[in-house]
Amino acid sequence: MIELDVTNLIRELGGRYGIRLDTSDPAIAIVVLNRLVLEKSSEELTESVARRLAQFEASVQKVEQRAGKLLAQQVSEAAARIRAELQNDIDAASVKAAHLVYMVDRAHQRPVITRWLAAGLLSAIALLAVGLCAGMWLR
Repeated sequence: MIELDVTNLIRELGGRYGIRLDTSDPAIAIVVLNRLVLEKSSEELTESVARRLAQFEASVQKVEQRAGKLLAQQVSEAAARIRAELQNDIDAASVKAAHLVYMVDRAHQRPVITRWLAAGLLSAIALLAVGLCAGMWLR
């Protein structure tokens, strides 16, 4: 703190208010004692504020660590839910794709079966015609 200039204080009291004091006056001793008490209280308050500030900073660090752990846990849970949803979507798409492949295969089998039936029917008619012709010719 700023040093108290007692002689300047005595001169100022005399000039402003007309009060005459000297350096050994009890009123000056009370002022100096008050100044010392104020300085001591100020130092104690400063130390107390510094301790509280350090405690507050430690508490903030603990809160940050807890918040970080909680955030990491929530992110992990969210990622697990997203993976599960993606797997469900993949499974559903797989079932749909298998059904579409089956439907395409069935659609392609119909013309093939129809062609083979037509070819077989024509072959049977041709064989019947050959047999009838051969029977008539051999008769």
